[in-house]
Amino acid sequence: MMIAAIPVMAPALTGIALVFWRRPGTARRLVAGFSTLLQLAFAVWLVGHITRDGPVLMVAGGWSPAFGIALVVDPLSALMLALSAVTTCACVVLGFAEQSVRFEHPLRLPLLLLLVAGTNLAFVTADLFNLFVAFEVVLVGSTALLTLEADDWEVKHAFPYLAMNQFGSALFLVAAALAYGLFGTLNFAALAERANSLAGDPRLTALALLLLVVFGLKAGLFPLHYWLPNSYPTLPSPLGALYAALLTKVGIYALIRVYGTVLPADPVVQTALLWIAGATLIVGVLGALARDYVRGILALLLTQVGFIVMAVGFAGTYAFTAAIYYLIHHVLAMAALFMINGALILLAGTDRLSRCANLWRAAPALGVLFLLQAMSLAGMPPFSGFWGKYMILVRGLERGATTLVVVALLTSLLTMLIAIDIWNRAFWRERADTVLRRDDGRWKRVAAVAGGFTLLSLSVGLQPELPLRLATQAATFVLDRSDYIAFGKREATP
Repeated sequence: MMIAAIPVMAPALTGIALVFWRRPGTARRLVAGFSTLLQLAFAVWLVGHITRDGPVLMVAGGWSPAFGIALVVDPLSALMLALSAVTTCACVVLGFAEQSVRFEHPLRLPLLLLLVAGTNLAFVTADLFNLFVAFEVVLVGSTALLTLEADDWEVKHAFPYLAMNQFGSALFLVAAALAYGLFGTLNFAALAERANSLAGDPRLTALALLLLVVFGLKAGLFPLHYWLPNSYPTLPSPLGALYAALLTKVGIYALIRVYGTVLPADPVVQTALLWIAGATLIVGVLGALARDYVRGILALLLTQVGFIVMAVGFAGTYAFTAAIYYLIHHVLAMAALFMINGALILLAGTDRLSRCANLWRAAPALGVLFLLQAMSLAGMPPFSGFWGKYMILVRGLERGATTLVVVALLTSLLTMLIAIDIWNRAFWRERADTVLRRDDGRWKRVAAVAGGFTLLSLSVGLQPELPLRLATQAATFVLDRSDYIAFGKREATP
């Protein structure tokens, strides 16, 4: 069905149109905003359609899925497309609020939409090589945006990002070649069917570990996260929010898809996932403790995707449900925090904690938004971070992984202390030498967008029934390998 291609084609075609419409202006912004709004409406409809009628598949050119370019939208894909659409729409509006038309770079919106097209392709592709293509599209768009508006000091931080991801791309090609050599296909359904006969084979374990390196690099997992801490903080706030929400999640999505649906469970890989997750959590929060500016702290707290990886390592429907629910939380929470920080920078002129102060008197609502969202990230009840972590830790205790549970609790405690420290120093502390830009109306507009998105994020914890139901349905389909294989065969039949 053609609807599987719309989430990829819509942002791509809009981006191409904006490339030729070079002159920034109000009409150009309206076209971009209307396009992202339509994409959001379609994504929400798609979630309902998939929930009600089941997955859909499209194979370009009418080829068999084993040989053609296959796109599948199942419950997990639909959920990721909805998260992508709502975040993109909010970040585009945030960009309009933060920057006047006169100063808008003509390539920001086209490149942003190219990036979104790549992430959406990663969410719907049903082929390992096309997943590689999606990663490359994301890399082109994200690298260009990293350097587009950077100064001489900021642009150097794009080099580690590009170098590490190019290394990951080379490894991905090696992994794809190994998979093709083993199975004669790269289609997910065919791989899932043929991998059953190689369960326990060391070649299959080698393939799974190689893919773990590739996806772990994309997700910013330790020790492959070198590119992460210094690249995201160089971005303007709207782009930083989009990167925080989507880029590392492409790697996380691939982990869930490949280790849940495509490859059979492997004790070696599961053990590696668990300890990499624990190390990622510890290293990320310790790095955040050592930083003095909010964007840098938030960039390192992105390593809390380690909770999702830990859940994937624990395996089982309950653990995957927890992973997907926490994924929903993390996408929305990190985007909201980067948006709030954007308002903070406009009001204070900086997000250096050594120089910020007096914000509570000027913007108490902004302080409340930050505190609530930070508490959610730390896992305080009754917010979404708590429910996701609770489910993951329960599964960890059932598995007897006491050490990892302690690590998870410790990192959550440290995250809460970091959040309180930021709030105390930036909002509650008062300094006579700190002058705020109260007359700059941009911070109010950015705060309004951030506030709306924060309310959406907090609702995931305060009203968890719907996201939990969607996460459960997604996890069930991801782990039902026989149903996924049969679905591919059924759709391939004339």
